[in-house]
Amino acid sequence: MKKLMTYLITIIAIALSVILLTLSYSLALAQGLPGSLPYDEKRGVLSFSNVLNPAFKSVTLIHSGSSSANGSFIPKSVGSGVIIDGQKGLIITNSHVVTGSNRFRIQLADHRWLDAELVGTDAPSDIALLKTGPLPNQIQIADSDLSRVGDVVFALGYPLGLKQTLTFGIISGLSRNSGGASLNDFIQTDAAINSGNSGGALLNSKGELIGINTSIISQSGGSIGIGFSVPSRMALSVAKQLEKFGEVRRGAVGIVINHVSEEDSKRVGIDNWDGATIVRIEEGSPADIAGLQAGDVITKFNNRHVTTADSLRAWIGVSEAETPLEFTYLREGKPPETIIVHARALNITPVSGLNSIGINVRPISESDNIPEKVKGIFIHKLDEGSPAELAGLMQGDVIVAVNDEFAASRQVCDRLVHEAEGIARFVVYRGNMLIPIIVQF
Repeated sequence: MKKLMTYLITIIAIALSVILLTLSYSLALAQGLPGSLPYDEKRGVLSFSNVLNPAFKSVTLIHSGSSSANGSFIPKSVGSGVIIDGQKGLIITNSHVVTGSNRFRIQLADHRWLDAELVGTDAPSDIALLKTGPLPNQIQIADSDLSRVGDVVFALGYPLGLKQTLTFGIISGLSRNSGGASLNDFIQTDAAINSGNSGGALLNSKGELIGINTSIISQSGGSIGIGFSVPSRMALSVAKQLEKFGEVRRGAVGIVINHVSEEDSKRVGIDNWDGATIVRIEEGSPADIAGLQAGDVITKFNNRHVTTADSLRAWIGVSEAETPLEFTYLREGKPPETIIVHARALNITPVSGLNSIGINVRPISESDNIPEKVKGIFIHKLDEGSPAELAGLMQGDVIVAVNDEFAASRQVCDRLVHEAEGIARFVVYRGNMLIPIIVQF
């Protein structure tokens, strides 16, 4: 009886939803409202097909690999890509789709195969840029800053070896960092994203690009409705530098920031905890010269609302060196003020290894209760205020990889950190998840 009642309630709920949807659409038609639901009159069905059709032609399959001794192509990994400039033949994708490969082939929506060359790649933002000859189509791009939680979105790509596939969902969250601090300010969505979707498009309901699908959180390896996309505004900012320089030439302003606390919000007179608090400032740095001080709460960056310290850290992290950056901040007892900080070229200081960035490690022991399949080295202590702690690494994390190389030993990790040019991408095991964390030093 209980199961029957549950079944009946479910059927009634679905019926009511259909009735309300139909009434809403009928009302919209009667009133001639713009933006009414997409309706295919010829077939008599609700459909986004016509709206999304141009985007279908602008998302590609990417095979990354190498050449055999006889010159034939040996595929290594599969991902997706988005044509952002048809005339120049520019295709944006994820860095992890192309890492470790030196030859690339793309398949267009019309099934043609083309060779592509790698323009540049940026591991911290997980963005890469490929180039072919002129292409017949390119994606329409929206300002991702206009996205809102609850917006209808579509993920378009080539998952799990399938042909071009479209999935549907909403924006579940904004300014997310995929479980750990990184140089990303992710859009979170429940649209299904799986292996092979990496580098594909996240579209709004007008068929415009708002993000590049990048990663998921999952214990099984398949989609559980928690996917992440690099916002289009950030992805294109990185792609612009890759096209210009072949790399991202990051700027530095000389501040260490943290999340706004209740005490911070009361001190500067705001009724929320949005923004980022400056906890330390480098003497003589661009921020110091411009007049910023420890304790200031940054509320806007380049006229973009700052929600979290991670979000601001991400945007500073992809800003080009020697460019003017606009900060709006609050200081105790004073009204909001906006200043310009001229970012300097990132000063890359060689470091000796894990200890030099505040990480103390040891081998995994049985008492750590780490699954046997997880291989790496165990973080048993972090130095307070160190680059590693500020980036979001935690005691108890297991370092699985550094800069896409397996953390086979302490010595390997020391070498990888030493070779890193001021930025190292860690992948750590924490709470049954693999989490990417970017450490700047």
